[in-house]
Amino acid sequence: MARRKTVVKRFKSTNLPPDFAESKDWTGEQFSRAKDHAYQYYRLEKKNADFKKYVLEYVKANDKWKEQYKVINKAPDNKFNSTLGALCKLTTQGMPDVHEKYNEYWESLPGTTGTPKPNHQYIDKWLTEIATVGETIVEEKIKEEKKEKEVWRPSIQERIREQCSVMVQDFEQALDDFAEGKIKDFKAIKPLQRLRQLQCKQPHARNISGFYTENIKEYNELLNPPDTSKMSEVEIDWAKQLKEAYSHYDKRQVKKLYDFMVGIISACDAIIAESKANRKPRKIARKSPEKLTEKLKYKIADEKFAISSIPAFKIIGATCLVVFNCKNRKLGIYYTSMEDPTGTGREGSGLMLKGQTLQRFKEKESVWYTLRKPMDQLQEVKSLNTRKKFENWAEKLTTTPTMMNGRINPETILIGVY
Repeated sequence: MARRKTVVKRFKSTNLPPDFAESKDWTGEQFSRAKDHAYQYYRLEKKNADFKKYVLEYVKANDKWKEQYKVINKAPDNKFNSTLGALCKLTTQGMPDVHEKYNEYWESLPGTTGTPKPNHQYIDKWLTEIATVGETIVEEKIKEEKKEKEVWRPSIQERIREQCSVMVQDFEQALDDFAEGKIKDFKAIKPLQRLRQLQCKQPHARNISGFYTENIKEYNELLNPPDTSKMSEVEIDWAKQLKEAYSHYDKRQVKKLYDFMVGIISACDAIIAESKANRKPRKIARKSPEKLTEKLKYKIADEKFAISSIPAFKIIGATCLVVFNCKNRKLGIYYTSMEDPTGTGREGSGLMLKGQTLQRFKEKESVWYTLRKPMDQLQEVKSLNTRKKFENWAEKLTTTPTMMNGRINPETILIGVY
C-alpha cells in the first residue's frame, strides 16, 4: 500500500520583523536573533516582486548604484532572492552595515571562523550579477529595435515606378493585342486622357516618358534606316538584329507603333508642362527686422557726448537715419532711395541692412557734417522729433558736407530714424 504524501502547509506569520533603527545599542545575541527572524519573515511572507521592489528602493538611494537603476530594473523578478531583498529592505530602514557586537558574538560561537563581512559587500556582489543580466536584456532589445528599423521600405522612386507600372497597363495590353493581330491600330487608346484619369503627376510622367524613349528610337531607325557605309561592324550587326526583331511587322505597322509611342510621350510632356505652369512659387521666408540687425556692431552709448543709440531694428524700412561717429565727430543722415509714398511699410521700401552696410540709400544726398561743438549740437539734435525740423537745423551748419559709404562701425551711434 502506497504511503500518503505529507502536505506541508504554510502558515502566515503574525510576528513582523523588528525595527533596526536602534539596533546599534543591541547586544550581539539580540542582533543575531532579530536578523534571523527578519530573514525568515521575508522569505516566507514575501515574493520575488517584493524583493525587486526593496532592491530598487535601495539602488535609488545609493550613490554607487543609482546610475544603474534602469539596467537593474530590466532584470526579471526571479533574479531577486529573499536574502538580497531582506538585506536591502533592512539597510534602507536603518540596519547598520557593520555591527561590532554581533561580530564579537559570532566569533565567540563554537564552530565559526572569520569575521562577518559588511552587508554592502553581499549586496554589491548580487547587484553586479543582476546588472549584467539587465544589460544583456537592454542590448537584446536594442538589437531587436535596430532590426525593426532595418525592415525594407520602398523608396519614393520605387513607389513611383510601381505606380507607373499600373498606369501603363492599358498601353502594354494594346501593344500585345497589336502584336497578336487583335487590333489593327491604336485609335481607341487616348494616352493623355487615360493618364489624367489615373491621376498621373509630373514624376510619373517623367518615368513613363523615359521608359518609352528607347522604343521611339528603334521605330525611327526602322522607318529611316541609317547609311551602313558609315557604320562600324558592331553597329551594322545591331541594325541587322533590330530589323530581324521587327521583321513580322511591315512598314505601315511600324509607323503606327511609332505614332503610338509619340502620342504617349506627348501626353507625358503635356502633364509635365501643366505641372510646371500650376506650380506655386516658393515662398521666401521674410526675416524680421530684429533678425536682420542682431549681429550689427554699433555703439550703444557714449558717456563723453552723453548720447545713446536707438534699437537697431528701427533702421529697417526707415525713410532716413541720423547717425553720429564718436571718433571723428561727424553727424550724418541717410536718405532711402526706395521711399514708400503710402507709408504702409510696403515690402522693398525704406533702408535695408546687409551685414554692416546700409542698402537702398541715396549716395549723393546722404552726407556727413563735422560738428564744431558736438556736445551742444547733439543735444539740439535729440530734441528734433521730425525729419523737417532736422533738415532745417542741418541747413544752418557751416561745415562742408561729404558723401557717406553706408558702413556702420563700432564707433557709430544711431541717433534716430524718421
